[in-house]
Amino acid sequence: MNVRTRFAPSPTGYLHLGGVRTMLFAWLLARHYQGKFFFRLEDTDRSRLVPDSVKSMVEDFAWLGLNIDEGPTADDLKRAGYYWEGATGFPGGPYPYIQSLRLDRYREVADILIRGGFAYRCDCTSERLEAERQQQMARGETTGYRGYCRTRNVSASVPHVVRFLIPEGQFVAFDDAIRGRITWDPVILRDMVILKTDGYPTYHLASTVDDHDMQISHVMRGEEWISTTPVHVLMVRALGWDMPVIAHLPAILGSDGKKLSKRHGATFCRTFREEGYLPEALLNFLLLNGWSPGEGSSDKEIFTREEMIAQFSLERVKGAGAVFSFDKLKWMNSVYIRNTPDPELAKLVKPFLVESGLKVDDGRLRAIVPYVRERMNASLKDALPFVDFLFMDHVKVSAADLSQPKVTRDQAIAALTAAQDTLRALPSFDAATVEERLRGLPSILELSPKVVFMAIRVAVTGRKATPPLFESISILGRERTLERMEAAIATLRGPA
Repeated sequence: MNVRTRFAPSPTGYLHLGGVRTMLFAWLLARHYQGKFFFRLEDTDRSRLVPDSVKSMVEDFAWLGLNIDEGPTADDLKRAGYYWEGATGFPGGPYPYIQSLRLDRYREVADILIRGGFAYRCDCTSERLEAERQQQMARGETTGYRGYCRTRNVSASVPHVVRFLIPEGQFVAFDDAIRGRITWDPVILRDMVILKTDGYPTYHLASTVDDHDMQISHVMRGEEWISTTPVHVLMVRALGWDMPVIAHLPAILGSDGKKLSKRHGATFCRTFREEGYLPEALLNFLLLNGWSPGEGSSDKEIFTREEMIAQFSLERVKGAGAVFSFDKLKWMNSVYIRNTPDPELAKLVKPFLVESGLKVDDGRLRAIVPYVRERMNASLKDALPFVDFLFMDHVKVSAADLSQPKVTRDQAIAALTAAQDTLRALPSFDAATVEERLRGLPSILELSPKVVFMAIRVAVTGRKATPPLFESISILGRERTLERMEAAIATLRGPA
């Protein structure tokens, strides 16, 4: 099977979770059959373009790691007005993969449809169309264009749109790869605009032409497009082309059973990227949102990328929408974090520390990661409050934090002074030696271990909850540890 799939978003906003799942399923199908996966930019809706959406999408693609076989080059991005400094684009191919660079081709096909009697030019003004709509509403009719220009032979020299002619009483059926046979008897659609006055095609013409020219074998799109599928079927028939396999994916639902939207929480891919989710976790979660691994592995939830490719098939995609559980995604992300090797996990955490304004020492970060891994219960960002003390010049602590309830300032000072003397005299500063020498302080000072070690913890890290204390002290280093203890003692001796 020569499988060729595509992901074709519009640059009218940022990549959302529904788009990521569509891209994933198309990518997995191509990879399962050793086919080709294309990225195409459908930018014909000029009034809704979002300037930086293309850059954001490309960054999302790189983060997700779904490699693209053919797509717009950096030169294509530049010609279409989407280039940014450092943009590298994609491998290219035999076509421009940006629709605004293919306008001549769409006009050519529109002319073919007009000559064949399958489409016509329409010069109806917006005022006339609005008047028709108002009249239909007054009569209680379904609103829509009634075909006034079908037989008028409008000249190509006057401003006009091109409409695709929907035959009266037309029967259409097609086999959806997920939902089975769907029929319209008759098709309840009006003559739709396929080429606008400005020469740009609408989605129906552009996507049909592109899928044919690029030999796309399988089209995956949201279920909201089912109602207009007859236009594509009739257009393909009129042009004498072969229909690709179409799979309408189920909606991703919020907790209230309605289509997932921003009212349910984060929906953009870049938000999850910025909030510390791993791409592998997000893709794994989205795979299971609408797809089932089948009998014998129904309890399996964690899949490697190789397992996803090997097991994916359209037959296991569900027709009904699935609820997006943010709690389940957080759990899955924590599983992937725990399974990430220490050196790689340190690299993943570092950008979040840098973004917060810290100057990160890579050696310290690699050393502390094993001790905070289990504390990352949802995202990489969870590590920040447990490791940031390592990269600060100073930590701010109050006398109240240092002395704690029922502990006097003198007791806290005694604990810190003794700890200073002990640490200063150590022959080495590894965690085992630090722990061995500090463990004896509570009995020497006749204070509880809680009092002694909490005073040390707060003085050194600025927090009451931290990674293991002795490892934290060792990684911070002797000089900074002693400096922080000295500063804490000065705070305790300050004004009451």
